[in-house]
Amino acid sequence: MDLIGYGLATLALVFFGLYMVPRKLTGFGDRPFVLSMSVGILLSTTLPLLLAHHTLLPARGPGVWLALACGPLWYLGVLLYSVSVSEMGLTLSTPIKNTTAVLGTLAGLIVFAEWRETRPVEALVGSVLVVASAVIIGRTGENDCRRSCLTLKGTGAAIGAAVCFAAYAVPLKAAQRAGLDTVTLVAVTGWSILPTALLALAVMDRDWRGWWRTPLREHGWAAVCGVLWVLGTVTMAEAIRRIGLAITWPFTNLNTIVTVACGILLFHEVSVRKFWKALLLGLATGIAGVALLGLARL
Repeated sequence: MDLIGYGLATLALVFFGLYMVPRKLTGFGDRPFVLSMSVGILLSTTLPLLLAHHTLLPARGPGVWLALACGPLWYLGVLLYSVSVSEMGLTLSTPIKNTTAVLGTLAGLIVFAEWRETRPVEALVGSVLVVASAVIIGRTGENDCRRSCLTLKGTGAAIGAAVCFAAYAVPLKAAQRAGLDTVTLVAVTGWSILPTALLALAVMDRDWRGWWRTPLREHGWAAVCGVLWVLGTVTMAEAIRRIGLAITWPFTNLNTIVTVACGILLFHEVSVRKFWKALLLGLATGIAGVALLGLARL
């Protein structure tokens, strides 16, 4: 077992569990929020790129184009996720979005032939258990209607986010195979996120004055979301190099536990006294899923 790879995946799940938490501290609309978040991504990826390679474009070729393709897919995913969080709260949105775990496992096994170094049955069952854990934990908020009840809009947005996130993992892995290092990969992805966010705001909102007049504190919280996402993506990408997409993707999607813990402790989205059985069952299911993912790697 590659302990470093699993350790990196664990760090990634923590960062991904935290990166949308500051969203709850802002009053931004969804598209303006993601634009400010993408500014944080750009700033937190460009400096490491310059320090590592002393240039803004250390690589050329198909890997760069694949990394550029990651940005719009990720943007659509995070925008839909943000819409879902605004509609239903962290506790319900994140578990539904994390159904991307199974899609990512299938992409790794089929598209990149990771079945050769991975036990596919254990990987698939483990990813299904991760999703089951998310669903079980997510149901704890249904009867607490302070913006944490299931809605058609919020559920649809979370499912759309799951599909988009799984889709962006494919060019990400392909860019790695094309020889792109992690620092460059994440930086180039960030470059394509910002213009996508600008275009979306220009076409769908057109409220530039409102974005500029937003208090600096709000922009700052959105930028913090971006920095946390960068940390999660860097550690996830390195984990993918070591233990594969089919294992890393569902493993990192266990971030539901971190996000729901924040939803409980910081925003009181769930009554622990009322739902402690479901929370424990969801936690046990997630641990079982991670155990199977650990056994799946040959």
